Parts: sequence; C-alpha cells; structure tokens
Amino acid sequence: MAYDVVGVGIASLDLIGVAGVEPQFGIKQALAGWVEMGGGPVATAMATMARFGARVAMAGAVGDDSYGARILAELRACGVDPVGMHVRPGASHVAFVLAEPGRDRRTVFFHQDRAVLTDIPLDRGLITSARALAIDTHLPEAALQAARWMHATGGLVMIDAERVRENTLELLPLCDLLVVSAQFGREVTGLEAPWDAARALHTRYGRLALVTAGAEGSWCAHEGELFHTPAFEVEPMDTTGAGDVFHGAFLYALLNSSDVRRAVRFASAAAAISCKGLGGRGNLPTLGEVEQLLGAA
Repeated sequence: MAYDVVGVGIASLDLIGVAGVEPQFGIKQALAGWVEMGGGPVATAMATMARFGARVAMAGAVGDDSYGARILAELRACGVDPVGMHVRPGASHVAFVLAEPGRDRRTVFFHQDRAVLTDIPLDRGLITSARALAIDTHLPEAALQAARWMHATGGLVMIDAERVRENTLELLPLCDLLVVSAQFGREVTGLEAPWDAARALHTRYGRLALVTAGAEGSWCAHEGELFHTPAFEVEPMDTTGAGDVFHGAFLYALLNSSDVRRAVRFASAAAAISCKGLGGRGNLPTLGEVEQLLGAA
C-alpha cells in the first residue's frame, strides 16, 4: 500500500490573531501576535499522522489563488502528499482565527468558494489502496463517494463530524469510527449529555462512537461498553485544531494497536500538547512527547 491513510476534506490557510485583552466588537484592538499556517480538520489530522511517521495523502481542492499555492506547500512541508488535491478556478478556503491564550475558546471566521469544492474528481484507486480513509463533513459529495468505495472494500473509515451538514446522516452507516463533537451528538440524537449521545450513536449504527467535549474529555461507546477519558490539564495557548490533532492521533494509534482505551488516551495527550502552541499545526506533538505525557500522567 502506498499510504496508511488518505484524507478527503477541507485544506485551508489559517490566519491566526492572538488576543491580548478580552475581545470586543465595534472597536479597534491591538493583537498580541499573528501567525499563518495550513489548517483544516482532515488536513491537520493528516499532518499529525505524518508527524508520527505515517504515510498519508490528501484529496480535495484549492483555488487557483496565492492561498491555494500556500496550502499545498504547507501540506508538503508537513509530510502530507497532496497527490489527490486539485487546483480549480476560484478562491481557496481561508479562515481567520482569534485565539485567546489561557482559555478553552477561540473564534473562527472562514470563507469558502463552493464552486471550488463541488464535483471534485476522486481517484478510486488512491482511496481504496490505503489502510484507512479519514473524512469530514465539509465536502459532502466527495466524502460520500470516497466512503462508499472504502466501505465496499472493507477498509476502515473515520469521520470527523462537528455539526450536521448535507449528506452527513447518509455517511454515518458507512463509517467504522464516529468521532464527533458534543454539538453533533446533540443534533443527531437529541440527547444533551455527551455520554448519552455516544451510547445512542453506538446503538444506532453499531460502530465505535466517540464524543469529544473539549476540557471535559471524551466518552467512547465500543462493543457495548461506555467509558470516559478525562482531558489532560494544560494551560492552553490556543485550542485551534486540537480536535483535528485528536482525530489524527486516535486513528494513528488504532492502526498500530487494537487497544481502544489506550488510543483515546494517546489522542487526548496529543491534543493537549497541541494546545501549547498557536494554530492547529503550530505545536504538532512527536511520538516521544506524547509517550512522555502519558507516562507522567
């Protein structure tokens, strides 16, 4: 196999401003810092896996603007092969992030050109040759096609679902790993508590269901059991992309071991380390750093 994982989803350029004081609308405020880097849920998950030594590729699309060229360069720099990425006329996905150091909060404004992200051609051979497929809900048509192909071959499919979008509910039965936000869990199940949502998703789809809730940790329902994994306590610089790092680390750990509980702890540690830097890729952890944090816990 050429790749361990192929990701199908959004790849963006993140423009990250660091708030020095409590943000307010309607006034001028100086920023304490500014950084720019590649982002996007699946793209950052792939960058995380590449950091750990996995062979990963990305499929999707960027615009034919300067941002698109930077997004592709950022992927390559992180060790992610953009072999499945297309450059199309229009604007690339760009996000402005306002980070608030010391708080489990950040604000994201984004712009995307649907013409760039619609009817993206995919290579079936690329998708199905990998050990696993990682998808998000930003490219519903592409994600659904890729998941159908991978599901038909018996390959592993993981979805990163933050909120319900077009085709999302159609995707869930095709996924082996449902790693979703607490908001998504509430929207799909109608249940407020993340542990109830995890249990309901697992029962409904018969798949591993993992509901993440930031600083509260995560709840995983698997093979009829439900368990909670606390988040590691850190002083966050920026929580941007922490969930994306979690997804990449979780899939990496599962591909290298069948121990689901350890995989969740591994992912939690990786996400905590990422919060110590700015942006989703500003402090991608190494295997050694994750193991050190796990050993110290």
